[in-house]
Amino acid sequence: MQPDDFQKHSVANTMSHDLFAELMKQFYELGWMRGSGGAMGCIAGKYLLVSPSALQKERIHESDIFAYDLQDKTCNHGASHSKKFTVSSCAVLFSSIMKKTGSECVIHTHSKAANLITQLVKQDTFEISHQEYIKGVYDPFSGANLRFDDTLVIPIIENRPSESQLLEPIEEVLQNYPRSVAVLVKNHGLFVWGPTWEMAKIMTECIDYLLDLAVDMIRNNLPLVREEASSPEKVDYLETVFEQ
Repeated sequence: MQPDDFQKHSVANTMSHDLFAELMKQFYELGWMRGSGGAMGCIAGKYLLVSPSALQKERIHESDIFAYDLQDKTCNHGASHSKKFTVSSCAVLFSSIMKKTGSECVIHTHSKAANLITQLVKQDTFEISHQEYIKGVYDPFSGANLRFDDTLVIPIIENRPSESQLLEPIEEVLQNYPRSVAVLVKNHGLFVWGPTWEMAKIMTECIDYLLDLAVDMIRNNLPLVREEASSPEKVDYLETVFEQ
């Protein structure tokens, strides 16, 4: 697949319970959802599918997934009466992001790179330019993907004792950074959203790669943003971003 093809997706490959469970297992193997952490919410027809809480993601079955009927406002969960887990605490965050952005999928990861970069960057945004995988990130303003020489900007918010308490700061991000498709949570992880599950998945993979790359760039005292990058603001990253 070429980077220019990242924005394309198959409308026939709609989300289903079995595909949802399969993706959870893939995300576990990628190191995004270890333990019982991480979550995903995705529109599937008239349903909003949300992963369960306190359940190892590589062991999720189709019947474990919560399905909210968007028309009847009811919840269907095949095994809910015999299980001791509940819907992810991220459900309210997913719902808010989807309503405000028109996205149909939100992925929340606990990747090591997402956690570490928030401790290395000394400002309230992560920014990087002139990297090939920036072209895998969707621009909701233009409807196309970012260019190689664009500056990818991801806001960083403070962590809270529980994920449900992140609702207010995430809604502030959606208001202040309407062009963003992701938010980093300090010492915690990453949220990524997109118009389809395919695009959300691809963007999460590309962003996680860029975060991992940025960690090594900082360690080697390489600037994350070049002077000639397409960006509304110019910042001296060697002085303001890198950890001393």
